[in-house]
Amino acid sequence: MDVLGKDTQAQAYRVALDLGGGRVVALVPDTLLSAQYGQDAKVSHQLAYEWIATQRHALETAIKTLVKGAAPLAPFDQITLEGR
Repeated sequence: MDVLGKDTQAQAYRVALDLGGGRVVALVPDTLLSAQYGQDAKVSHQLAYEWIATQRHALETAIKTLVKGAAPLAPFDQITLEGR
């Protein structure tokens, strides 16, 4: 999984995952990160990248679930696929 940076308009971090036949880009919303650090927390880029790294397995599972057309388990159900 690669972190592609912050999409300020979508208020989310863009992450990419290679799934055999292609690359999928998903949006991990700031609200998901803030919930982990407290509702009013402003999460720095460094903390966001660290959190994404520690949650890599859960994020990959959620993205694969979305690609299959199903809904991931909460709180990862907030993740969306880019362009869909």
